[in-house]
Amino acid sequence: MLLTPGPVPVLDEISKAQCKPMITHRSTEFSELYGDLVTRLKYYFGADEAYVLTGSGALGLETLVLNLCEKNDNVICFPNGDFGEKQVQTVQVYANSIANKIEEGKGWDLERTKATIDSSDAKVLAIVYNETSLGVTNHIKEICKYAKSKDMLTIVDGISAWPGTEFNMKNFYVDAFVSGSQKGIASPPGMSLIGLSKDAIERFTTRNSIPSYYCDLRRHKKRFEKDKQTPNTPAISLFWALQKAFDVLDNNGGLNGCVKRHKAAAEHTRKRILGMGLDLIAEKGFESNTVTGFVCPVGISAKDVRNKLLAEYKIQIVGARGKFKDNGLRIAHMGNFDLKDIDFALDKIERIIK
Repeated sequence: MLLTPGPVPVLDEISKAQCKPMITHRSTEFSELYGDLVTRLKYYFGADEAYVLTGSGALGLETLVLNLCEKNDNVICFPNGDFGEKQVQTVQVYANSIANKIEEGKGWDLERTKATIDSSDAKVLAIVYNETSLGVTNHIKEICKYAKSKDMLTIVDGISAWPGTEFNMKNFYVDAFVSGSQKGIASPPGMSLIGLSKDAIERFTTRNSIPSYYCDLRRHKKRFEKDKQTPNTPAISLFWALQKAFDVLDNNGGLNGCVKRHKAAAEHTRKRILGMGLDLIAEKGFESNTVTGFVCPVGISAKDVRNKLLAEYKIQIVGARGKFKDNGLRIAHMGNFDLKDIDFALDKIERIIK
């Protein structure tokens, strides 16, 4: 049983979609496939443009940064975990990062970010929506709205947030957004899903040069506008799977139904964990809909719990990161999960700890 925060279990119907006969990416059939995916992503994200890149979510994040940030730009980042730190490192390759850190387990809101935004001349703000490494969700809507009022572009890593957490680019004042195929949409890993606003599109289309060939969004835009194809060979089989994953999403309540299901599972999981007498990692009010982090009792190794869970019950979860790496655990309620499986895993975790 796989209860990790990505890759997540993939339904048979989604897996089997990869087995369609191979086609060329320079065909009308592929144009129809990719055109459908882009149309759906624009709707799901609330984006003005959307693209699918063959590569993990990290590639998508780097693509957004290198297209929207120039060498001498100051970029505000608000890390509060491992993936926030990786976002900072990505920005540092292409621009100047201004990183304002907070204690791991705590979340970012406008009150905690406002002073940094006010005192900065940054052109871009970058933030992680859901810090996967700990199970903490930042309040990006209020933060991005304020940053936009200061004429900043906003880049959001929503890889483990979407579609299990409420989101719409226009309503959340987000200019560039990335998610991954192996997370809440519950498709096989290997694709990065990108959404862009009009402001973001203007930024990268008016630049003199972009420091990449494969990730140059001008090439993706030009090719899609020509014939709804990709500039380079995509992972066609994964595109079929993603299309089927979107069908599953649509047939199970759409985005609203998905958020509702993830939220209910998260609340149930936290209640069970607190009922065991264990502490949650996330600060109250910043808990995640898709992954819950919690702390083992003093004297009990998180690694030992994971190993026993896998060896005795064939259940796989992951440890927390950062300062919680020795005593923290994470269980995912992400994608097309069954709540009975999560309860079964929690029962076994409780038995092992006792």
